[in-house]
Order: sequence, then structure tokens, then C-alpha cells
Amino acid sequence: MGMMRRNNHSEEPGGRSRARARSGQSIEPTPATRHATARALIVSETDSTAMLVGPALGELEIPMERECSVEDARIRINQTERPRIDLLVLCNKAEGAQEFAKQLSLEHPAIAFVMVSQQATLDDAIDAMRWGAVDLINATDGEDNARPAIHAALERARIARHREDRTERLRSVCRKLNSARHEVTNQVSDMCNDLVEAYRELSGEIDKLAVCGEFNGIIRQELEIETLLRVVLEFILAKSGPTNAAIFLPASGSEYSLGAYVNADIPKTSVDTLLDHLADVLAPRFEHRPGVHQYDSRREVNRLLGADAHWLPEQTMIAFPCHHEDECLAVVTLFRDDHEPFDAETVAVLDTISALFSRQLARIIHIHHRHLPKHQWGALGDAPENYDFDDGPDDIDLAA
Repeated sequence: MGMMRRNNHSEEPGGRSRARARSGQSIEPTPATRHATARALIVSETDSTAMLVGPALGELEIPMERECSVEDARIRINQTERPRIDLLVLCNKAEGAQEFAKQLSLEHPAIAFVMVSQQATLDDAIDAMRWGAVDLINATDGEDNARPAIHAALERARIARHREDRTERLRSVCRKLNSARHEVTNQVSDMCNDLVEAYRELSGEIDKLAVCGEFNGIIRQELEIETLLRVVLEFILAKSGPTNAAIFLPASGSEYSLGAYVNADIPKTSVDTLLDHLADVLAPRFEHRPGVHQYDSRREVNRLLGADAHWLPEQTMIAFPCHHEDECLAVVTLFRDDHEPFDAETVAVLDTISALFSRQLARIIHIHHRHLPKHQWGALGDAPENYDFDDGPDDIDLAA
């Protein structure tokens, strides 16, 4: 804080006037540094304080406002719609000056605060320091000695305001950077999610290609219906786990016959009757329904089979047709206890192999009947004499 400013005037009569005259003759004018954006507020119950600092502020072209009370000054400083106050000149005798000064130093540290005392003492200087004042002006020293204090306070206010503005700019930049960081984080998160989804899709395609390669390598060498059906059921069992399974082949008209089956838990005394009945009521329902169809609950099976649902009580089921050139060459079904439903991976595998199975069936038919016109080829489920193999269930039975 600046030192308390006081002149040692002569005590002789007329000494004060002579001292002022000599002072006026010897002190050169202080260069006026303009503070174009600065603004001063004088807080005093009398005009004496404004008259004391007014000339110094006028030289610097600093607009000056005056409030008679501390409460009015507090309201003025907090008015954001009016120009900001940079310099506060406060008379120490104003009511509530101490509390106001302390509050000002805490809430508005960029405002330079100068205290004015009519007859400054050492105690006044100590109070000024405690209150946060940057300088103390002794009113009895006159306006010439007030000028350096005002200049120093304005320079300090300018530096503090520059620092505050710079801090606010940095805060604004930080807010923008933080907003940009959140935006980039969200974009990176979205990209990561997209990459994860793409990886899952790619992984699914890779798995699908692996299944295709494995299955095609197994069935490609099979040129007999019986062995083809056997290896297909073996492959399905390896992927699905223990289950009942049957492959129905088209016979004459819309009828189907049993081509091959696997018995996991059906009583042997009723397996033939059950599968023959499913050939009549189940297979035709899927002849014109492409895709793999899954029925996980008893209600879904009842909705599918209606009055014939009692043949598959408490069962979960999968069924799909094998089409080639709009012709159904087989219907495959898997069923087991509904406490062990088929998972999505099994459904995906069956969906993948159905087209390959259909293609190989068509290839075998073409090879076995290449010497006949196509309209004489017959159907896969026709009587054995039409083919070079026996397609009865006993010959292809894989039952445990």
C-alpha cells in the first residue's frame, strides 16, 4: 500500500499560504496518462472528497460518479447494465465504510480502493491496510498530494482489470474447449460403438463363412441322398446339442415322406408313428415358408399345429424348408424339451447351411437323373425304385 501522504507545513502565520505558493511553483505537472475505459466512484456524505480528487480525475479524463451512502455505492457497483467502476474513493467517516471496504476487496478485487481521511493518523493507515485500500489520502494535504495516489490507484486498477479480462477470456476459452472436449468425447464414443457394432457384424460374417466352408467341405463329396442326409444330421447335432431331428422329403403332390431322423428322447415304440404324422401335418406347412422358424413355447407350437399340437407336447421346435429354384427339396425340423430352447447361434447356423444343403440336393438329383428329361425326374420322396438308394427311415436312422 502506498505511504500516507502528508506535508510538513510551517506553523508560522501565513506559512501555509507561502508553502502552497512555493509548492505550486516548484512541482511540474505530472504527465496525464489517459485511462479511456476507466470510471471512478466517490463515496462521501460531503462534497469535499469529490473536490479533492476531482482535478486529478479531470486531467486523466476519468468520468466520476458520486454516491452519498455506502448502500447506494454497493447498488451502483453491482449494476451490470451500467459502466464498470474501476476506482473507488471512500471517505473513512462514511457510515458502514469498514464493512463495505472489506466486502469490496472480496467480491470485486479488480476495483482499486483509495481511502480518504480528513486528518490521517497512523491508526487510519493501519485501518486502510486492513480494509484492503491501495492508498490513503490525507485531505489536509490538498489536491496536489492526492494526484499521485489517484494515478497509482488507476494504474493498479488498469493492471487488475487487464488481468481480470484476461482471466475471463481464458475461462471462456476453457469453457469452449471443455464443450469441444465433450463433443469430441461423444463422437469418439459413437465411433467406438460403431466400431464395436461393425466388429460384431464382421465377426458374424467370419463365423458364417467358417460354417459355410466347414459344411460345404463335408457335403460336397456326398453324391448319394442317404449319406448326404446322414452327414447333414450329424453336422446339425454337433452344433445344436442333443435333439430330435427329422428331414422330410417331398413325395407326390403336396405329400412328404420321412427321409432321415435322429431320436434323442422319443420312446422307440412311438417314434415311427410320430414322425410319419409330422410328415403329414408339419412338413407341408413349411413348404412355402422360406427361412428358419423358431417356436420356443408350447403356445407357439399350439398356434402352429392346432389340433395336432398334442403330438409335440412341451416341446421347443425349429423348422425350415430347403428351396432351390422355387422348388422345396426338403423340410428339416428339430424339437426337444421346452426347458432347453435353441439358442440364436444354432438358428444362425441352420439359416447358413439351408441354402448349401438345398444346392447339394439339387446337384444329386441332377446327377442321378441326367439321362432323363427333367419332367421325368420325380421327387426325392418317391418310391425307392425311382432312385438308386433306399430312403426309408430304418436305413438312415441315427437314433441313440
